[in-house]
Amino acid sequence: MVETPPPQNLLDCGLMAAGVGGPVGRLDFERPAWTFTHHLKDCTLGAFTFFNSGGHTAAYRVHFGRYAQIGESSILGPPEHPMDGFSSHPFAFTRPRYLPKMYEFEDFRRLAPEADDGPSYVDTVPNDTWIGHEAYVGACSFVKRGVRIGDGACIGAGSVVTRDVPPYAIAVGSPARVIRMRFTDTIIERMLALQWWRYDLAPFKREVDFTQVEPTLAFFEGKLAEGALPLLVPPTFRVQRRQDQYSVTPLPQPLF
Repeated sequence: MVETPPPQNLLDCGLMAAGVGGPVGRLDFERPAWTFTHHLKDCTLGAFTFFNSGGHTAAYRVHFGRYAQIGESSILGPPEHPMDGFSSHPFAFTRPRYLPKMYEFEDFRRLAPEADDGPSYVDTVPNDTWIGHEAYVGACSFVKRGVRIGDGACIGAGSVVTRDVPPYAIAVGSPARVIRMRFTDTIIERMLALQWWRYDLAPFKREVDFTQVEPTLAFFEGKLAEGALPLLVPPTFRVQRRQDQYSVTPLPQPLF
């Protein structure tokens, strides 16, 4: 494990992250990934996932598949507050492990629960959000905590996603609703069976035209049947941040 200020060591590991924002808490990622200055707290990133370099996106306990694409100024998986208790303020339901910064003030500690006060509201609700492989989240979108966006799904810009989105669906609006599918049912079934994001496609880039769906799909289906499609096994790391220092630890295997 090495201790180093950003960004050079992160760049060497295949993570494009620098400046204000960036990883907070823990970030597990497969190389390469592009987070730039966006705020990611306790997230996981599959290989080739990228965030638009502009604006400011915040993600909390979100698991991103490989090749996910995230527009700027989006909010993904934010914490929620209970509405049926005496107060919706964190003093009524949190614990030190969830909001350590708030507990740094004696004023809050006097009022808030103790660490050993038993389960909190946070322990009774979904805490993780899932963005599938090759899913696309348009700019200025909101994705509710606990939602699953399927592989290959597309979320229109400015959408508010409050429920799961099926694979390869296009969903837009507030609340977001599926308006159509990207492909026919047959193509979607074949895409999900192939799971192309599991494989290293680079050796074949001169043999296919990625703008053509069916010929490219058929080509890789054939390679998989022949046993000629190698798995993608990217170097994988854990980054933990404390103030302006990052610790970088190699992980023994990829996330997917």
